[in-house]
Amino acid sequence: MPGYPEPMPLLSRLNRPIVAVIAVTALAGFLRFIHLQQPPDFVFDEVYYPKAACILVGWSDQVCHVDSNDEKYWRTQKWDVGSWVHPPLGKWQIALGIKAFGMNAWGWRFTSALAGTLVVLFTAVIAQLLFGKPVWTFVAGLLMATEHLNVVMSRTALLDVHLELWVVVGFLFLLLDRRWLERRQRASEDQVVVEGAPIGESAMWPPPPPPVYSPIVRPWRLAAGVAFGAAASVKWSGAMALFAAVIVALMWETARRHRADRSWAGALGRAIARESLGIVIVFLFVPVAVYMLTWVPWLHHFGWDMGAWWKDQVDSARFHRSGIDWTALDPKTGLYTPTHPYYARAWKWIPDLRPTSFFVKNTNHDLDIEQVLAIGNPIIFWASVIAIPWLGVMWYRLRDWRAGFIFVAFAGQYLPWFLVTRPTFFFYVLPLTPFMVLGITDVCRQASDATIVVRDRVTRDVATNPATGEPAISRAFVYRPFVVAYLIAAVVVFIWFWPVLTAGRISMLRWGTIVWFRAWV
Repeated sequence: MPGYPEPMPLLSRLNRPIVAVIAVTALAGFLRFIHLQQPPDFVFDEVYYPKAACILVGWSDQVCHVDSNDEKYWRTQKWDVGSWVHPPLGKWQIALGIKAFGMNAWGWRFTSALAGTLVVLFTAVIAQLLFGKPVWTFVAGLLMATEHLNVVMSRTALLDVHLELWVVVGFLFLLLDRRWLERRQRASEDQVVVEGAPIGESAMWPPPPPPVYSPIVRPWRLAAGVAFGAAASVKWSGAMALFAAVIVALMWETARRHRADRSWAGALGRAIARESLGIVIVFLFVPVAVYMLTWVPWLHHFGWDMGAWWKDQVDSARFHRSGIDWTALDPKTGLYTPTHPYYARAWKWIPDLRPTSFFVKNTNHDLDIEQVLAIGNPIIFWASVIAIPWLGVMWYRLRDWRAGFIFVAFAGQYLPWFLVTRPTFFFYVLPLTPFMVLGITDVCRQASDATIVVRDRVTRDVATNPATGEPAISRAFVYRPFVVAYLIAAVVVFIWFWPVLTAGRISMLRWGTIVWFRAWV
């Protein structure tokens, strides 16, 4: 009708960031909460953390399933059970679900499922901030929602998914800090232009660039420090994300000063000189304050005995350093054998070589099986072997800050694990998976938008199409079908693996089509 705007097509209405974020979050929540109480008993290390959380709630040994003399001893000495070697925040988060729904499988897994759903939401938001298009926001969220290990850990009351949540939140806040700073820098530059003198007057024209905007107090960076402090308050390995965040912060500050006509060396020196105080405050003092705050209930329980608290920290450090061994002497064979069948060194994580079986139950005379296998989605993990190094190349060759952000966030958390001497499990890779997904999303984005360009063999310039006289650039997106096929494969493999992620009963024949390699058993 005249005078009325044309109605928006349905696809245009759906092609919005908020729609993409809501869609992937709803999918993630459904996959994580459906039949959350299955299996109904403790799974793998759930024999530790739900009991510790129940103790924090203040319930009795009988309700908390604190049965053994060892558990009762730790409850008296550490206000915990065997999980006393980890900081308390993750156990407090598990305790919220137990307090709300009781000491049952739904109660002790509820906040893990919530944390895993929020990880998908925040990963999608990061993708929107990085790539700026709802389609890639949806792709990142979809891959994250259907990533095997994230589904398993979101349905299990362990600490790792709570660690992952705070890591993702911390890097999201870093991105928001970058955007906050850029907006104020542009406002400062616009102010210089507005106040500049017109040509012909004595004032310098064009006006000199304004100084690099560098306040000490930056709200989003402060929030990032709180989030990374919370990560370290769930597990000490959260400090690896803090290490990566410092590198990202210095990298960005150096690049900002380099753009202001400084050499790279001069920009780095200037960044260190101007940003050191703010970085120390946000990434040292704030996380330490958050860490200490999470211990306040413990200190109150033990009468504010700082000596006991310090002894607890020392005992925890000693345990992580030498409390468990990779191998031990088997007196029957005289050979050194692994002390746990599912130990996996860090180099085995990304190729998906040694997942962890959390739960196995054979039924119907061993003809059927129920299993919870903590394994990465092979389509995502194996693609990461190529995608992450490719991001490093793009960062170096194209100076793509987005590729650099993902690459450093991944490598800064992953490489320190090669220096860790204590035994490790495959599922320790969980905080890296959002950045694996973001890296794959970036590669898919590049491939989807790529076209074929014909170049002159001598000059390497774009050649001219003799028929049209226009640059010889194809208008066809030749790699886009491969990107679509990849995404379909990732989702199909997830659906196929679903029974062994959720303890669904399947035949041994079907199980054999899922567990492809002997190392996965």
